[in-house]
Order: sequence, then C-alpha cells, then structure tokens
Amino acid sequence: MALTGLDPERAARLSALAAELRPLLATGTEMPAIQEMLSARGIGVMDSIIVTRELLGAGPEALGLAKTLVLTSPARHTEREQHQMLVEELVVALDQVDTQT
Repeated sequence: MALTGLDPERAARLSALAAELRPLLATGTEMPAIQEMLSARGIGVMDSIIVTRELLGAGPEALGLAKTLVLTSPARHTEREQHQMLVEELVVALDQVDTQT
C-alpha cells in the first residue's frame, strides 16, 4: 500500500520498513515482537503507528488497532511515562493560568 500525506522520504522509509516486517508477521512473528523491534530500532510512536497500520492492512479499523498495539506495548513504557509527565505538567500550568485570571 502506498502511504499518502507524508513527505516522500518519510513515506519511502516507512513503506520499506513495513515491507521488511510484513514477512516476519506472515511467518508467525507476533505483533508484540514487531513492536519491540520497532522500539529497539528507535522508530518513534507516530511512525510505529503508521507502520503497524500498514501491517494490519490499513482497513477502516486498522488505525485504532495500530494505536492500541503501539501505545500498550511494553516496549513503549518510557514514552508512556514521558507523555504522562508532560500531561501532568500541562495540567499544573493550566491550573496556574486559571488562578491568575
């Protein structure tokens, strides 16, 4: 499948990665192992979601499932912690703005 809406270099890189991983998935490598591989290679969350969506076939439900697979992967623990810290800091900052107005 052709990735659209991305710059050509990124689309080519992610398409190649999906093409590389697709045979592993077809021969029995489970999605958690694929997610571990993506994380170990330093592929960011957004790009991992795009690749996972492509591996799932990019159907109507694929995006939601891809997000769930990536974001719940044990390999993404650090990213989830960083996200949670950012959200908590944002809430504190918003509370401070609200009390000042």
